[in-house]
Amino acid sequence: MEDEIRKLLHETAPQPSDPATFRLELNSRLAAVEQIKTYRDREYRRTRRLLRIVFSAGIFVGVAVALLVILRPFNLPDISDITLSDVPGGPYLRYILAAAGILTAAVAIVLPLTISRHNNSGFMGL
Repeated sequence: MEDEIRKLLHETAPQPSDPATFRLELNSRLAAVEQIKTYRDREYRRTRRLLRIVFSAGIFVGVAVALLVILRPFNLPDISDITLSDVPGGPYLRYILAAAGILTAAVAIVLPLTISRHNNSGFMGL
């Protein structure tokens, strides 16, 4: 039984008509695969470089705005008494808004990093 299966597989195995043509075709396919890999690596590096630039720009702008606010304070109209006193649970609203701001900042930092990590595992780094 095993010999019959082996014989059947040997008989039905594809045989190249010309070994030289087969090698040329195989080499051209391997070259195409290498081109795709090179393109993907280039796109991966470009995406990572762009992500680093955007991250650095965000850090720079954030530090610049923080320094501007710290070194040159300015008075905003005091509307916090109006909005906080009209809302039920007004005294606690300040803490809720602070927690929402912290959560928003955390998501703004973590989300792009998470997206870039998932995209890097996909095809073509997109």
